[in-house]
Amino acid sequence: MRKQLLLAAILLTSIKGFAGSIDYLSQQDAEYFAHPSMTGKIGVSGAYYNPAGTAFMEDGTYMQVNNQTHFKTYKMKVDGETFKSDKPSPIIPSIQIVKVDNGRSYFFHGGAIAGGGNVAYEGGLGMFKVMENMLNEGLNKQAIEIAKKTKQNLNLPSNFKPIQFTGGNTVKGSSYYVTLQGGVAQKINDHWSAAFALRYVNAERKLKGVGNYSLTAPNYDKNFNMIGITHANPRFDINSERTAQGVNGIFGLNYNNDKLNVGLRYETETRLNFKTKEKNLKSFASSFGNTNPIIAAGIIDKITNNQNVKEWTNGAKGKRNLPAMASIGASYAITEKTTLLTSGNYYFIKEAGDSFGAYDGYHNGYEVAFGIDHKLNEKWTLMGGYQYTNTGANKHTYKDTDYALDADMFGLGVKYQYSPNLSLMATGATVVYHSATSVTNVTYSKHVYSMGLGATYKFN
Repeated sequence: MRKQLLLAAILLTSIKGFAGSIDYLSQQDAEYFAHPSMTGKIGVSGAYYNPAGTAFMEDGTYMQVNNQTHFKTYKMKVDGETFKSDKPSPIIPSIQIVKVDNGRSYFFHGGAIAGGGNVAYEGGLGMFKVMENMLNEGLNKQAIEIAKKTKQNLNLPSNFKPIQFTGGNTVKGSSYYVTLQGGVAQKINDHWSAAFALRYVNAERKLKGVGNYSLTAPNYDKNFNMIGITHANPRFDINSERTAQGVNGIFGLNYNNDKLNVGLRYETETRLNFKTKEKNLKSFASSFGNTNPIIAAGIIDKITNNQNVKEWTNGAKGKRNLPAMASIGASYAITEKTTLLTSGNYYFIKEAGDSFGAYDGYHNGYEVAFGIDHKLNEKWTLMGGYQYTNTGANKHTYKDTDYALDADMFGLGVKYQYSPNLSLMATGATVVYHSATSVTNVTYSKHVYSMGLGATYKFN
């Protein structure tokens, strides 16, 4: 029994935690993919990007509908194994409505403010392999220390690996933060305007998958002699859904003269108290067979009660807020046909409320973007742009369930004025993510191709 207690202690200390990251979405309409520098522009897209700027639009009622399509390749590599998801997100709609009357505007936006869409990893997740490595490394290391302290020969085979990851099914995950927001903007004078809005967020995060293991656990007699080996096939089966709702405020300012426009937007932190419903994880305990109950209980307890894994277990509650953010942008008409754009976003991740340690280790993130609009003629406008994103994440924050990588985005687009009241646009972008490796030696990489379609109509 003493030896079994020692082995249980080994396993209890050999599992490290998992954490998450934020996946804040800046793209809220089709035009974004052509040039991400949207905060300094005046237009219907300002219902999200530059609400104060909508007060400078011509009187009338405008509606813009958009769809985004993302072709995504996500990979994680560990110990020579690759886990890959190439599940696309074909339909991500959004809408903006603006009504302008004599220097006052009312605006509305509906879309997805955060989340990463759907993923489906063939054969499991990298963390399943990491769990195997950590358990085995911890067991061997602690066994040597215990042998020295007790002056006993544990009779463990060299390079003993009691736990083996034998494979998993297709692990599916999704993350959607649907938002509805609306507000009012007012011109203060010929150059300045201000805006205020409220945003409602409905968040849903899902994780479903299976990791299969083989476990070989030795049994010992009272003299620490190994008397046998027990075998089991633990099955880590999770089907979890986390939901939350929250409200935040949005404040805006805009400065405008003949050629220069400057927009500012500040969004307060969105408080989101998540509640978790999980269906399958309870079967984990029954999959250990005749394994020594102390060892089995130690593994189960350490995994399911880790502060970051626990957020996916049934009944878990806690906040994972969307951080406050600030944005500034400018547009400058260098000629009657050509306008230059620039913008920057700053995310206050370190200050965001978080009950599960999801933001531990993060720095505040930021984005810097540049763009250009060039009118070919009265009908056609070409658009192009670039954005660099620093997510604030690092090797201490990258985890399978949510890894935010720094990225470079390159975009192009075209706008066609079909009639005085209707304009159409088509855009595309490639997002080149910077691959990175976590402290658990999992290498993460992404590449995304995005397309946007949009139509804007002005009602007389």
